[in-house]
Amino acid sequence: MSTNSTEHVVIEMTDIIGDHNNKRSSSGNHNTEPTQRKNNPHFVAFTNSAAKSREERDVEFDEDMLRRAIADTGKWAYGTISVEAWVLNEQTGKLVRPHHAFWFDPVIINAPHAGIDYHALLRLVDENREDFCAPEDLAPGIGLAGALFMELSTLSLLDSVLPHSKPQRVVWREVVPLTEDPDQPFNLRLKLAAQAGIGLAAGVRFHFRGTQGLVLYMARGTTDINKLKSETNEQYLLSATDVIGSIVCLRNPRRDCLAERRQAREATRRRLRNKMLAVIRLGDEDIPSSNISSSMDSRRSAYSLASFQKKTLSIKKRIIMAARKWKGANNDPPPPFSNVEALWTFAGCFLTILMLLYFSDFINEQNSQYSLVLGPFGALVTLQYSLTSAPASQPRNVILGQAISISIALCMTYTRLEANMRRSLGTALCVSLMARLGVTHPPAGAAALIFTGGGYTWVHMGIMLAGNVLAIISAAGINNFNVKRQYPTSWGFGYWIKYVCPRKGSKKGD
Repeated sequence: MSTNSTEHVVIEMTDIIGDHNNKRSSSGNHNTEPTQRKNNPHFVAFTNSAAKSREERDVEFDEDMLRRAIADTGKWAYGTISVEAWVLNEQTGKLVRPHHAFWFDPVIINAPHAGIDYHALLRLVDENREDFCAPEDLAPGIGLAGALFMELSTLSLLDSVLPHSKPQRVVWREVVPLTEDPDQPFNLRLKLAAQAGIGLAAGVRFHFRGTQGLVLYMARGTTDINKLKSETNEQYLLSATDVIGSIVCLRNPRRDCLAERRQAREATRRRLRNKMLAVIRLGDEDIPSSNISSSMDSRRSAYSLASFQKKTLSIKKRIIMAARKWKGANNDPPPPFSNVEALWTFAGCFLTILMLLYFSDFINEQNSQYSLVLGPFGALVTLQYSLTSAPASQPRNVILGQAISISIALCMTYTRLEANMRRSLGTALCVSLMARLGVTHPPAGAAALIFTGGGYTWVHMGIMLAGNVLAIISAAGINNFNVKRQYPTSWGFGYWIKYVCPRKGSKKGD
């Protein structure tokens, strides 16, 4: 607990003990005076102000951090005389300007400049004026921030539809023509900004963890537009927007963390208070042993009930969480292959399967009882030519996964389990053991399901391993002729050797 929370707990414990001692010393006297601390108005004011000041300090900290970031941005950006931050409220769909998310160049405010209406300027920046024009929530398309936000949203949409287009991310617009646009709804702050000498404005969007908004940069109409659009200045504005946007995004999670910590401290304080009261009361009263026993039993039953309710609530939360996961994580699907890559995959799969079929025919000609079990090889060529760099496609996973799965599957055929039980148990053992050993290979799971059905021998296992070796050689030869592919990315057979027999002076797994 913090120092303030500890002091409050100690003070409250002292008051509890003091009240109890007063009651004991004046038993039968109904005119007992309460403790001085509880009646002291200064103490009550101190405790209330302490609790209140914590909330105020949190808000002030967030506002000060945002204010300093915006002020530093405007101070070092070329030609910028004002900076604002606007956040999109997802519930109302409007842009909201947080408190203190505004900076105006103090040199412009304190020193007269030609072409500036100071009355309009002070109405924008001086909150103490009676005619101060406070910022209102803006729907996209309304006001300076709303108009730029909608324009940037359109450009972002075009950028997603036309991925090869390169729209300029910092777009400067003239403010005066915007105020005279008949399609633009009237906005008093927009009009005052034009009167205050703001001739150019640019907006940069930010989007962090579901929080999106706009940082608005404003400059005088006489500023050199070429310097405003210079690569150095644009990169600075883009980077500054990332900083401001991350600070805005941090506010609510930080306050939630602080609220959670305060709740934990408050719960600790209540437990300490209850324990102190229980100690005082038990020490002051002579309680029969039968009452103590019944009290302990009731406490045990209450604890059991609370434990059961806690477990029930945990199960309920897990069910709700599982139901929400059905909606998906909103991740983008993987991009499709190009025509050239798809043709390369076609050629690799065709040649590899054709080679394996001829290999199976050759084995069958030598001994009609044996042939290659071809089912898992369809999945194997899919991995080798479509997911070339995936861990499951690498030779280590191919050979070791198949060896482990087929060995377990053949051993399961010696058991007396019912066929369905044998096949499901054998496959589950193979998949889980491959995962535990780090050699997961989906075709090996298919081979386990086939081999547990019976009718196969250890000779079939050798033929399967030989077929996998041929498939690896074929995939390495075909994939590596493509400049965009690399197979394998690692062989990995020496990993277990280094783990089991580490060098001197090194730990296992290094």
